[in-house]
Amino acid sequence: MILKSVTLEGIRSYRESTQISLPTGTTLFEGDIASGKSTILFAIEFALFGLGSLKGAFLLNDQSGEGSVSLLFAVEGKEYEVHRGLQRKGRGVQQLDCYLKGPEGKEALSATELRERVLQVLKFNEPPNPRAQSVIYRYAIFTPQEEMKEVILKDADERLQTLRRAFGIEQYKTAIQNASTAASVIRGRIDFLRGATEDVEDVRSRIAKEALNVDLLTAKIKPLQAREEELASNRTKKKADLKDLEEARQRVRAAGDKVPLIKRSLDERIEQRNKLAHENLKLQKKIEEEIDPELPRLRSEKRPTGKSKDELKKGLREVRAEKEEAEKLRSRLEERIENFDSILKTNVCPVCERTVEHSDFAAKSQHLESERALQEREIETKNRAIGELEKLADALEAYESAQKELRTLSDQLQDLRERIEENEEEVGRLEQGISDLRKQLESAQAEARPIQVLAIQIGELEMEIADLEEGLKRIGNEKARVGEQLRGSTESRERLEEDLKRKEEQLRIKEQLSEHTMWITDYMTPTIMNIEKQVFTSLNQRFNEQFRKWFLVLMEDPDLQVRVDEEFTPVIEREGYDQEFFGLSGGEKTSVALAYRLALNTMVQEVAAGGGSNVLILDEPTDGFSKEQLSKVRDVLSELNCPQVILVSHERELEAFADHVFRVEKVDGTSRVSSS
Repeated sequence: MILKSVTLEGIRSYRESTQISLPTGTTLFEGDIASGKSTILFAIEFALFGLGSLKGAFLLNDQSGEGSVSLLFAVEGKEYEVHRGLQRKGRGVQQLDCYLKGPEGKEALSATELRERVLQVLKFNEPPNPRAQSVIYRYAIFTPQEEMKEVILKDADERLQTLRRAFGIEQYKTAIQNASTAASVIRGRIDFLRGATEDVEDVRSRIAKEALNVDLLTAKIKPLQAREEELASNRTKKKADLKDLEEARQRVRAAGDKVPLIKRSLDERIEQRNKLAHENLKLQKKIEEEIDPELPRLRSEKRPTGKSKDELKKGLREVRAEKEEAEKLRSRLEERIENFDSILKTNVCPVCERTVEHSDFAAKSQHLESERALQEREIETKNRAIGELEKLADALEAYESAQKELRTLSDQLQDLRERIEENEEEVGRLEQGISDLRKQLESAQAEARPIQVLAIQIGELEMEIADLEEGLKRIGNEKARVGEQLRGSTESRERLEEDLKRKEEQLRIKEQLSEHTMWITDYMTPTIMNIEKQVFTSLNQRFNEQFRKWFLVLMEDPDLQVRVDEEFTPVIEREGYDQEFFGLSGGEKTSVALAYRLALNTMVQEVAAGGGSNVLILDEPTDGFSKEQLSKVRDVLSELNCPQVILVSHERELEAFADHVFRVEKVDGTSRVSSS
């Protein structure tokens, strides 16, 4: 892996967006204490692996609601950009807006998913636990100096466990622990199986006892079954006979039930016949007394005129109109006659008031009188004609009424005769039905006579069947009792056989588990422990070589020697005597810690990081060094032969050893990075 650049915004003292190039070669970030140098290293680790054991509030600027880190890096010639954001929510800080951009495009991922993908890209064989730091990264690439001193001073077992994780060999101890746990669990299982199979012989004995009981009960139930079958067969025959008798009784009972029905039907038909005969007598009497005497009289009536009623009415209207005209003319004539009489009395014209001649008007008056007499005779003639026409109309009305009555009586006569004929036909049918019903009555009465005999036979059969039912019930109860005992014994034997089968399987498993326990405790665990010891011995030797090598590079004091014991604890000798780590000077402590750090870095690169990493990060590696020791850093960097080394230090003397120098300053609480 080669780091290309890192961009921080809202991260600790980097409030504003700050992009920092990370060239190859040796790069020094130099600045005063608390200027923001280490923040760059924490940001790089956060971008790759997430918060780990850190809190989001540790990285997010106190005055910022959001922050982010983007890291550009290359692996095997392929460039990747990893981005993680932080956001303040309530009292906590959460990760968000995480993604990985690579040759295959951009992937939006959760914080946990992003850590897992980065581990895949870097080929770090570690679990993707979002709450854990990357052991390989911390010991192969970047370890804060103070943490390395803590590793040296840790309890031996705790340090060995840390180194197991760093070297990637913790699986040996895990395997031993798992083997011990497995053996313990198996032994517990064996103890359980031993207790579960203690009564296996007792189970076999109980199975034999139940098998004998099953045979005895089976022999006892056979005669009961035979007797039950005999009784059931006899009952079936008796029931069949009873069914035949019941059917016969039903037929007889049905015949007996028909007798009153037939009688009622016979009586109804006789009553209907008599009723129809009586009705015919009444109808015939009505014809003879009411219709026959009237018909000759009505038939003798003659039509008074050939004219119709409408024609008579029309003629009457015309004569009355003529009479009315004659009366009007007569009135006018009378008015004129009255006028002439007035003139004759006064001899003066009432219109022009001239004197008239009496002779002239007298002649006219006589003429008008003659005309009035003529109209009088005409009116009288019309009155006689009207009277004749009205009399003729009344006669025609009487004739038509007689004809209507004649038709009515003729229709009644026809209806009565038809009714009489229908009644006579119905009487004939009823006579035939009466004859048939009398025959049916005689037949039904004959069929109903044996009902008492059938009832006695049925009662006797029912008693016999009841006796058979009682016998079957007793046999059934006895058979059920024996059958229940047989089922109980059979089920008990089957349960015992299942129990025996299970216990025999448990015995087999117990034997297998005993063999497994012996193999785990006597062969597997010692073998793993031996392999681990050999691997640890080999690693210890190689680590010791690297530790001494780097210490010699840093310290040119022949009286001060270092090595590690079998638990990787640094052993410091001065002039052949052991010396405590706390008794060393500051520069000596730093030299021991840095040598241990470089040795660990080399070992982890070889065994865990697939043959070495292309980047190494050293945080304040020269704390407490003298100027003479600072000059040794050049030799260390030369020996490392690492394509990319990042140094963080407040020692300006290291500028001479760096290919690139960045100055980190804090102004008004905000860190700024500038190249020198």
